Amino acid sequence: MGGISLEVSPYVTKAAHAIGVVTVPFQAMETHVTQPHDGREPSVHGRITRLDRGWSTVLLDDSRSVRVRNIGVEVAVGDMVVISADEERVESVDVRRSALMRRQSFEGARGTRQIVASNIDTVFLVHSLQSPPNQRRLERELVLAFDSGATPVVVLTKQDAVDAETAREVNRVISEVTFDVAVIEVSSINGYGVDKIRSYATPGATVAFIGASGVGKSTLVNALVGYEVQRTAEVREDDQRGRHTTVAAELIALPGGAWLLDTPGLRAVTLWTSGTGIERAFPDVFTLAETCRFRDCKHLDEPDCSVTAAIQNGTLPVARLDAMRRLVAEELHVEEEQEERVRQEDRRGFRRRPS
Repeated sequence: MGGISLEVSPYVTKAAHAIGVVTVPFQAMETHVTQPHDGREPSVHGRITRLDRGWSTVLLDDSRSVRVRNIGVEVAVGDMVVISADEERVESVDVRRSALMRRQSFEGARGTRQIVASNIDTVFLVHSLQSPPNQRRLERELVLAFDSGATPVVVLTKQDAVDAETAREVNRVISEVTFDVAVIEVSSINGYGVDKIRSYATPGATVAFIGASGVGKSTLVNALVGYEVQRTAEVREDDQRGRHTTVAAELIALPGGAWLLDTPGLRAVTLWTSGTGIERAFPDVFTLAETCRFRDCKHLDEPDCSVTAAIQNGTLPVARLDAMRRLVAEELHVEEEQEERVRQEDRRGFRRRPS
């Protein structure tokens, strides 16, 4: 990672500097996508509860639910939106107070983002106690969650299906990367821990669930709602993988006035440009890096490097530094893709210049 110089946004700069990468400030792409409604034409306001191929289901402020077109507007489940007076299309999106975003995972959408959920207060990162804990995936999810502006909470499902020793070991491994993030064990079958999840669902709050397929998200959603709103399916015995039973992101009303935003299983946890996500997900590495002798220390063979010293004495796993390097490199690559996309759009005249 050493010896490179890239134009990156200030959001990635601190994480890059922590591993000795030289960066040049870059004006980050705007995080909002529409102009505020100017009020010159009649309009209707509401919140998007579901997306389906160019259509948004919107719960209006007057409690009616309508389906409208969202072509040409970047929208996400959870968005507060203004729709046209004829209730045919989304006109504008209110400023998001939080947004869970990742890089589009298909090859034809390089340098573009996917907003998985917006206006959320808590994001539950769901993993199964039946599967070997995946620290690298959880690190990525933590970066996304911290950058979203919501509070991350790790949920370990299927507590009823494992013995106490297995649960302790999974918690031990998970704790190596969660630090002060809350971890909750739950069982959707016997109700263990479900009340702890409900404690985050206060009136008016929105909670979101993300995780791989087969970890028990849909079963947990059904337990929280009190009836079956999401179809469930058995996981395969050989690899504990499941089918996607949630087919679209959807906002679901919870008893007591809260909202639950369920998402399809995420096969790829791809990063978008980071705010403080990497720094907050890797506090151990950042704390050590601040005491290195050289400000631009690359943590390789420099003298008085606190990071390499911690690796040598066993207090910092080398896998943690390697994982952080990969995530920083990935975000730098995303920045490059963004710049290339902007250049291509400028050449083709796609971007609208402010007047």
